[in-house]
Amino acid sequence: MLLTIMNDDEIERLLRELPAPELPAAWRAEILAVARRAARREKPARREWPPLLLWLGHRLARNPVSAGTLAALWLLILLFRVTTPVDPQEQELLAHADFTQPVRLITVSDEIRLVEIAEATPLPRQVP
Repeated sequence: MLLTIMNDDEIERLLRELPAPELPAAWRAEILAVARRAARREKPARREWPPLLLWLGHRLARNPVSAGTLAALWLLILLFRVTTPVDPQEQELLAHADFTQPVRLITVSDEIRLVEIAEATPLPRQVP
């Protein structure tokens, strides 16, 4: 048997010259019936998403690392919020704070000096 080397064009020409096989009519009907059933089942139910979620999804889908980092950051914030102990006195102080007055920040050394001055100053006597 002599093997000849053919290029792609010759192989395609030979395949086109071959007669197409005849399929039985029952097979054709069965194949089309299965295809119709599959086409009816595959129609996805359309779901409406809020525009904010669509926008966020499009932004985060471009960079999954950013999405993962953002999710981890929110989990950390939630974890810190849940596990941070809250002092009831602090809540009372915040409830009675006057936010119209300016907030003055002082250093620890200034605070110690103010405490020493307050301790050294005698309290005025209350007259009954």
